[in-house]
Parts: sequence; C-alpha cells; structure tokens
Amino acid sequence: MVDDYILECEIIGSLINDSSTHDYLQRLSEDDFIDGTNKRLLTTMQQLESKKEEINLFTVHNKSKISISDISKITGTIATTAYIESNIKLLRDKTNRRKLVMKANKILQMARDNTKDIGDIKNDALREIQELEEVVDEEVVTMGQAMIETREVLNNRYKDKDDKSYYTGLDKLDEYLVGLHREELTTIGARPGVGKTILGMQIALNIAKNGKKVMFTSLEMSTTQICERVISANTYINNNRLRTGDIKDNEWNEVENVSKKFSLDNFLLDKTSRNIQHIRTKLRKYRPDLLIIDYLQLLQGATKEFSREREVATITRDLKLMTLEFKIPIVILSQLNRNAEGKRPSMADLRESGAIEQDSDNILFIHEPNIEEINKLISEGIFTANFFNLLEIDKRKYSQLIIEKQRNGQTCTISVIKAPQVMKFIEVEGKRCWR
Repeated sequence: MVDDYILECEIIGSLINDSSTHDYLQRLSEDDFIDGTNKRLLTTMQQLESKKEEINLFTVHNKSKISISDISKITGTIATTAYIESNIKLLRDKTNRRKLVMKANKILQMARDNTKDIGDIKNDALREIQELEEVVDEEVVTMGQAMIETREVLNNRYKDKDDKSYYTGLDKLDEYLVGLHREELTTIGARPGVGKTILGMQIALNIAKNGKKVMFTSLEMSTTQICERVISANTYINNNRLRTGDIKDNEWNEVENVSKKFSLDNFLLDKTSRNIQHIRTKLRKYRPDLLIIDYLQLLQGATKEFSREREVATITRDLKLMTLEFKIPIVILSQLNRNAEGKRPSMADLRESGAIEQDSDNILFIHEPNIEEINKLISEGIFTANFFNLLEIDKRKYSQLIIEKQRNGQTCTISVIKAPQVMKFIEVEGKRCWR
C-alpha cells in the first residue's frame, strides 16, 4: 500500500507542477487511485482542465478545499516529471490487477452458488473477464496517428496485392468482393435448402487450401456429415449414395484420394460452441484466420434477453466486435423469413433482427428464381430456354448469388448452378453482373 501511495503522489504531484503533463489527465480516472485525497485532487484538476482554467498549487487548493500544506507535501517530493508516462502505465496495471481480484472474488461467489446452472456461471465468468480486456488507454487518436496507421495498411496491401488467400474460389464473386477481408462481418442469407451450408463450406475449404487457418462452427451437422459433403463435392459422387454406402469398387480410390487431400490440419471443425462466449473462447485458443458459423439462428447470446430479436442483435454486435478484436473476417450463415419464399430476397427478409443488416459489412443472398424470373432472363437474352431444360435433365438448379450490401464496394447479382447431388456451386457464363 505504501508503494501504491507513493506512486499516486508522484503522478498527482507531476500533474500539479508541470503544465506539459496535463494531456495525461484524460487518461486517468478516480478508480485508478486508492487514496481519497488523491482522488479529489485528480477530479479537481480534470474540472479545471475542462474549463480551460490554470492548474497550479493555488487553483487546486481553492477548488478542492484541500489545504496548501497537504498539497505541498505531495508536490514537494517531485524531483522530475519525466517518468509520468511510465508511472501512469504502472498505475493502470495496478488498477487492472485490483479489478481482476474483484472479478475473481465475484466468480468465486458465483461458483459457490449451487442454485445457478454451471453453463450460466461459465458464461458470466467469461463476460466478467472480457470486461477487463475492454479497458482502453487511448479513447481517441489524432488524424495524424490515423494517417500513419493507414499508410502502413496501404503499404502492406501493396506488398500483398497478389495474395489471394482470402478469395472464395468463385471467380465472379471474388471479382466484386475482392475476397473476404479482415475486420469485416459477412452474412450469407437464404431460405432452408437453398444452399447456405454448401456455399459456406465451399468458401471455407478454398481458403483453407490457400493456407489460412479456418474454423467452421456447425450447430446443425455432425463432423461425418460435413466430411461426406466435402468428399461428394470433390469426387462428384452423389451425396445420397455416400449416405447409403452405395460406393462402386472403382470409386474407392477417388474417395481415398480426396480424403487424404482434405485432411487439413488448418481446417478446424467446431461442434461444441453453442453461444457467443464459447466462440470467443475458441477464437482466443485456436487463433483462426477465418471463422464461419452455420448458422446464426441456432446460436445463443451470452446473456438471456427479453426477446429473441434483442438476443440476435447482441450476437451480431459481438461478432462484429470480434472481427475487430481478432482482426479476421467472420462469415455467418442466416435464415430468411418465410416472406422471402418464392421471391427475390431483400435485407428486410433477414430473420429475427434488423441488427444483422446494421452490423454486417457485406450481405449476400442465395436465391432460386421463380418461373416468372426465369422467363424474364430468357426474354432478355441472358440465357436460353435450352439452358434451363438441360439443368432440369441434370437435376441441377439455376441460382443467383446476390451481393445486396457491400460497405466498400458495389452490389450485383451473379449466376451460379447448384449441384445438390455433389454439394457444390458452379459459376456459369451469361451476363456477368446486373441489378
């Protein structure tokens, strides 16, 4: 405690004695100090600073009503103010340690409460620790600092301009998205059975093959089902035949080769995460370069909310913050409302929360056009009737990938063919991009 008191006095004394240290006032709070007098002196100086009034021994005395002799005992021990920055860092470290002890005691009390569910206790404990990590020394930066950081980002992009490791593998989609991007949240929305998981897996596998570490969080399928889809997509063996074991003798070599090819140590299958805190824990532990979640509506929030809409809003906001914290792209697959059935989807069709639209940097829809839309494509000469007849014979589906929102780019519609038997989307020629 003596060391803490001396450290506090050195900082307070430096702030009173040296006007060049006043920029540090906004980095401190009462919670950083234990001694009551030092708390009052800090608050007094912050008030004087906010009113652009001079800070010295006498103005601090007049406003705080603390005696000059008591203040002089603090300021008189200061030989130099050169160490104020390192002293403040040490003070903040002590502050965070005190908070950590308080959080630990709180967690201990929760753990001893036998009436609480163990899952809720874990989530609450993780949230308590997370609150400590959200303490930021600098709340704002100058435009000069921002420009220096931006030039560094641009320089790194220039060096890596040929790096396509975050590309999705669908050329037309990559042409407009320029792949996925760090610190961006992308939502892929579709009605059930239209191909959300197929597209999510296809993107995840391509980026993993490019050398990035990918974590695929599936709340719906087993690891075996996921692997069956990968084998089907890369051997062109009908997925239903894999499910029933109807594999011909001459196909086993293909199955074996694909199994070996995609035995990727940098592709992580997460089957245990059920809520946002579980996911944050996995991100800290495994540090992937990309996270894909299948799918949003099965995910629970960190806390119980009054409505599902508010819970989803909390989830999407947390996911957006995670893209910034871990500096990775995150892709969430999302269901659409029943209103989207049989029509071109819009952002209003995103299920359960308008916050998805707000928090997402990019929003893509997978759409299977109805007969009227198909006839319009034929009449406009984008595709022929024979093209759709051949798809029907091959039991394939004409689909569209709609880039409905792109915060840093243009929107468009891209033609693809869904081959559901082999769990894959294939791009087709035609008009490259239109609204």
